[in-house]
Amino acid sequence: MIASDVVLVIALAVFIVAWWIPAIPARRSVLLICALAALAAGVWGFLDHRWQAAAGAIAALSFLLALFLTRGRKQGVPFVSGPLLTLLAAAAVAVLAIFPVAPLPKPTGPHAVGVRTFELADASRPGLFSAQPKEPRRLLVRVWYPATPAEDARPMRYFSPTEARTTAHGLGGLINFGPLLSHLKHVRTNGYEDAPLLPAPDKRSVVVYSHGYMSFLGQNTALMEDLASHGYIVYSIQHTYDASDTVFPNGDIAPMDAQLKRSHDDERPAGMSVLLTGKTLDERLAGHLLLPQQDARLVMQSGPAWVADRQFLLDRLADGTVPEAVVEIAAAGDVSKTGQIGMSFGGSATGGFCAVDTRCAAGVNLDGLSYHLQTLGTQMPVPFLMLHSDLERFRRVIGEDAPEAAHSFNQFSYERFEETGQSDEVYRFQVKDALHMGFSDFTLFIRQPLGDVFLGKVPAETMIALQNDVVRDFFDRYIRGEANGFPEEVQTAYGDRLIPIDNADVRLWWTGKTPEARMQILKDIEAARTEAVPSGAGRN
Repeated sequence: MIASDVVLVIALAVFIVAWWIPAIPARRSVLLICALAALAAGVWGFLDHRWQAAAGAIAALSFLLALFLTRGRKQGVPFVSGPLLTLLAAAAVAVLAIFPVAPLPKPTGPHAVGVRTFELADASRPGLFSAQPKEPRRLLVRVWYPATPAEDARPMRYFSPTEARTTAHGLGGLINFGPLLSHLKHVRTNGYEDAPLLPAPDKRSVVVYSHGYMSFLGQNTALMEDLASHGYIVYSIQHTYDASDTVFPNGDIAPMDAQLKRSHDDERPAGMSVLLTGKTLDERLAGHLLLPQQDARLVMQSGPAWVADRQFLLDRLADGTVPEAVVEIAAAGDVSKTGQIGMSFGGSATGGFCAVDTRCAAGVNLDGLSYHLQTLGTQMPVPFLMLHSDLERFRRVIGEDAPEAAHSFNQFSYERFEETGQSDEVYRFQVKDALHMGFSDFTLFIRQPLGDVFLGKVPAETMIALQNDVVRDFFDRYIRGEANGFPEEVQTAYGDRLIPIDNADVRLWWTGKTPEARMQILKDIEAARTEAVPSGAGRN
């Protein structure tokens, strides 16, 4: 809780106690002071991006009104007004509790975590999305790394004041409530800004992360910090204009492309609906292949751009052409063999990148549908982990048109059809009771009952720990070559919460096709890829 929360809760509580006990000395003075203190604290919090405090301010105004209406009266036990005012106070406190302000969980590794944020500009890609015709592709990048912070250093906040007014409003704006996450300005992370890099005898392993569509580079900060505490150097890219408002180090702000909000408000494209709700594998694949036509911005523009953003970052890290503040960190990492990870559309971009760039040594998709069609029916050249939300809950969210049995919406990706379900290095799991947005830090900031609706029923601490452990163990095995018992060890640790997905039905579907039918499917996939991916794309 922040200071205004503490004052607000105490003032509301004392007022309610005094309202119920008429015999308290100087009772009306106590009531007036508490009501005014609650009002001041509520307004104070609201003006400082703690929008939830507005409920306390409303309760305080109701208290003042009750005092005005009862002035001059002899008052006994308030059997009518007491329950009403108590309910108002409880509601105000409940809003604060549902949207808590608390530090991120401590990372589990032995190292402290440093963090730096910088900008890169790609002059070879001017005018992309909302950029001016001659404006280079500007990218905001954040890096977490093992560090040696000063003893008196304080961890940075989740959002800066400027980000609380801008970036924080991106996801909230999608549900027409921009301030939804602005209170995260008050949350302390575990990263120490500009802390010195912890030296190491060898190059450190590097991980690159992409956020979800219309989100921001810090949405999985707890995961990034945990990896860095175990010795990884982790870079996160904010994909400008496809993200929430981007605040660059010099103060420039690149707003989210207005087209994205309009597209989000539109009905789900028919192809997407068929992909999710088709009763047969043929129907679902046909829906998938319609995505380039019906969701062209994501597939044909954002898809290639996000892969190119990652390639540009690694190119600049490799040759050291980065801002002076991160030259040492860039030099400390091995960018020839990286872990790649992303959430939602960022997870799709991970598959797209790992299919074409040899600098990917292992990839993780956190609950992202495959918009990058080069992964359809293709064996990933590197180990790959697909981590789904609860497929049965997802099926219920889709509605009454959903298939009777839950299925992965990426069932056609990451393996050759004839070998689906047989690869030793393609892993598919679902997290029981998790929803899509639960694969983020947001589970820590929105509690029940709203958390159940938007994030799933997995306790926040469990959801964060599960993501951290599964991802870290996967990278430890395939980036660092550790014999750590993945995935069996982590499956044992989380039991029925982490459920393997059997994708063998795709293989059975494929082997049941005639040679002519298979050839036609491959032609249809190639046609969709050609439409979606710029010519000349290939694994570097």
